[in-house]
Amino acid sequence: MHYWGDKNVDWEGITEAAYYIGFNLRRYGRITVTDMKEKYGTVRIYCYFGWSSIYDMYYNHGYYNHNSKFLTWFDDVVFYKVSNLLNKVLIPYQKIVYKYYYGQALKKWPHLKGEILYDCDHPELLTKYGIKIEKDSNNFWTISIPSLEKKNDEE
Repeated sequence: MHYWGDKNVDWEGITEAAYYIGFNLRRYGRITVTDMKEKYGTVRIYCYFGWSSIYDMYYNHGYYNHNSKFLTWFDDVVFYKVSNLLNKVLIPYQKIVYKYYYGQALKKWPHLKGEILYDCDHPELLTKYGIKIEKDSNNFWTISIPSLEKKNDEE
């Protein structure tokens, strides 16, 4: 969306929005966020829903295994069976948190709407904010934000 050195870009705001969304997804949604950053002038939050291992419960920054063999066994044998039931409740809750904090970021940084929404991991959850998802002739999904396309055409 932007290139390094572009003028009139709120680089600091983009970075703040990324950290705001990412840290709140971790804190309130217990969503595993593996990275949050500004890249090419867009907010990038790399995350996934649900807990696939016991480590996701207390270390939701991606897979990190420096624990005992017992916890590894417990994860593989016991938690594996429980996680499917747990995720039936957890994933809908995490999706609500995901939508909420993207919405809060859009309220806090309305001038960065395109930068926040352009590369979100789960655009299907954010269609209420103007993301349009379509399938093209090659069966690839294309994502657009019509309000931003109009703005770019005017410039």
